[in-house]
Amino acid sequence: MKPISSMAYYCCGVRTQDAQSIRPVCGDAYARRFMCDYGLRIYELFKEETNSNASILVRHRIIDELLREQLQKRPDTCVITIGAGFDSRPYRLDGGTWYELDEPQLITWKEERLPAEECGNPLQRIAIDFASESLEDKLAAITPTGPVILVIEGVFIYLTEQEILQALAAFQKHFPDHAIICDLVSSDMVTQYATTLHAKIQTLGTRFQPVERPETVFTLNGYCIREGISIIERAVDFGINRIPKLLLGFMLDCDVMGNAVYVFEPADPYDDLVL
Repeated sequence: MKPISSMAYYCCGVRTQDAQSIRPVCGDAYARRFMCDYGLRIYELFKEETNSNASILVRHRIIDELLREQLQKRPDTCVITIGAGFDSRPYRLDGGTWYELDEPQLITWKEERLPAEECGNPLQRIAIDFASESLEDKLAAITPTGPVILVIEGVFIYLTEQEILQALAAFQKHFPDHAIICDLVSSDMVTQYATTLHAKIQTLGTRFQPVERPETVFTLNGYCIREGISIIERAVDFGINRIPKLLLGFMLDCDVMGNAVYVFEPADPYDDLVL
């Protein structure tokens, strides 16, 4: 399994432990199905990374809430998850037509443990070798009948700016009217709070590629921010972070939006142009 795919076990392990807790944040009862001896070894490497573990849970819960709200309004929404990992949202949320894209080995293991045919919503899993196959070609096979939401969770921090731009170009080509739900982490946040985490990730053969203000990669290339939600602030709401929200900005060494979930929509660059 590729190093970046191995990180899916880390996130899944965090959600597994959460589901077994007294007051779960996500309550993902399906997560334990995907864990195995290899997955447990990966999770053990990161078990003590308290801040990162909390961030994984909070961002997952935020994205759950955003999708649930959308699906209540438009049950015909097409949800396309890029780098789906062991996400179980199609089984936990009502409505939507779902597509999951990820590496072949991961898709095979996922299908063995939680078959798509058991899902209450229409679900199709698409295997893609991100290193050798075209994301654009895989997306071309999807024909949505309703609004499109692309979910990219825990992925962009591993991509260079050029790789992100290539993905955005593919989204814009095939789905002119879409929204992106994703999490973004700034370089300041990594430097100040994720040095030990990053070191462990590098031992697995992969690495972070953070930029100073990752949201500008989107806003300078055809998107506007519909919503931005600080993961650190929401952790206060869930009782994980005990620092009052009013004091977060004073006590952190970087912007609270340095680790956040964003909703982006395509923007007309000439929207305010008057002829």
